[in-house]
Amino acid sequence: MLGTAVALGAGILLAPNAVAADKWGPGYLIPDSTGKPDTSHIGAYGAPGHTLPGVDGLAYCADPELAGPDAASGYGPARPTSTWTSKATGKTASAEDVARAAYVLGKYGQTTSDEQAAAVDAVVYTYLEAGSTYALPNGKRALERLGYPNVSPDAKKWATGYLNEAKLFAGPYKINVKPVDRPLKAGVKASVTLDVTAASGRKVPGIQLDLDVSGAAAGAASVTTNADGVATATITPSKDGTVDFKALAKSLPATQLRALTPNDPKAQRLLLAGGSSSAEARVQLTAEGLKGGLTVTKTASDTKKPLAGVEFDVKDTSGKTVASGKTDAEGIWKVTDLAPGTYTVHEAKAVEGYQLAADQKASVADGKTVSVAVTDTKIPEQPKPKPRPVTIPVLPQTGA
Repeated sequence: MLGTAVALGAGILLAPNAVAADKWGPGYLIPDSTGKPDTSHIGAYGAPGHTLPGVDGLAYCADPELAGPDAASGYGPARPTSTWTSKATGKTASAEDVARAAYVLGKYGQTTSDEQAAAVDAVVYTYLEAGSTYALPNGKRALERLGYPNVSPDAKKWATGYLNEAKLFAGPYKINVKPVDRPLKAGVKASVTLDVTAASGRKVPGIQLDLDVSGAAAGAASVTTNADGVATATITPSKDGTVDFKALAKSLPATQLRALTPNDPKAQRLLLAGGSSSAEARVQLTAEGLKGGLTVTKTASDTKKPLAGVEFDVKDTSGKTVASGKTDAEGIWKVTDLAPGTYTVHEAKAVEGYQLAADQKASVADGKTVSVAVTDTKIPEQPKPKPRPVTIPVLPQTGA
């Protein structure tokens, strides 16, 4: 924050007899850029010493070469912004740097710690005044502000940590939903993994996701991403078809700045601490009905023994053949992966000596295997014809 309207440097425009940093908020009184002692403040502006009308919490100065908030003649209402142009350099901050500044203000800006407030102040200037003397890691004034004897060394350490963290975890954010079990089965529990990625692509830990699942029972109303940035939800599709799956993260770090504009342009703009953002994902998952099956057991009516090599077809209600095969040495043929419904078991070819059995109907239910017993009747042997007696008449002899 700036010292005075004429002395360049980051600080508050102090009252004539001000001697304590607490008058302005958490942080430290430091010399201004000309070296005049106790005329700048590195930290936050606000409670416990000062408050801004209509604003709860702390604010941070954002224009290092302008006067402090007391020169503003009041401020307009806070407005969200995703763009920022420096009044010192005339350059527009990148969208990435704006989001990173918003991340640090949102997550660490509201504090009673002098070290933390000073660190956030340094980060704000670094992102919004990139390349200037107020920007870490090498800006001359940035290093001066954090290097005064009364400023805790932790302030610089924390500022560096915040910069590194924002690089990894600042938004905007995206929720990703991926079913673990493919395909989903109606009536069967399935796992769905979720993660929230930052602008860097890094998965963000500790994010609560509220779930809304239509067409299935969810195992929990909300889940939270673990240390690896991943959460797992359990759902049970109620039937085959589609499952509408919605995940909402309501308390993500801020991605936009909230700025206060001074009534007098010679004063600094202020950025509010706190704030949050949200992200939502809606996906449609496909659930298949549970498949069933048939077990055909073939025996001979005369011996009661299994018949191997008997050929069968299974037909659906339209008469289409959906499966074909033949019995094994145990007289068994198994059909799997049948959708629920009514089927006809048709014997296509019997073994030698046996008649074809009549067709049988079988109803397959979700996840069930139906047994169908088929008995072949032996073809009766035809009686052998009895030999007819032959009489050969004796002819009279002639000659002699």
